Amino acid sequence: AGINVGFDQTVIRGDMDARSFSVVYLKDGRVVALDCVNAVKEYVQGRKLVEAGLSPDPAVLADAGTALKELM
Repeated sequence: AGINVGFDQTVIRGDMDARSFSVVYLKDGRVVALDCVNAVKEYVQGRKLVEAGLSPDPAVLADAGTALKELM
């Protein structure tokens, strides 16, 4: 979701070893894109973060126990 060109920070959510994770790309603190691997729910919710141009706290964003929809 989104275009990950020009980002200046990444946040990893989930478990890369289990092959279920998302990479969230931020630019100036704002979510600009997500790459989601075996994480459809993350994609659907994350797309809305990109569209809204939100700037969630990266520590909260990294917590896979916090649903992305809670950051809206």
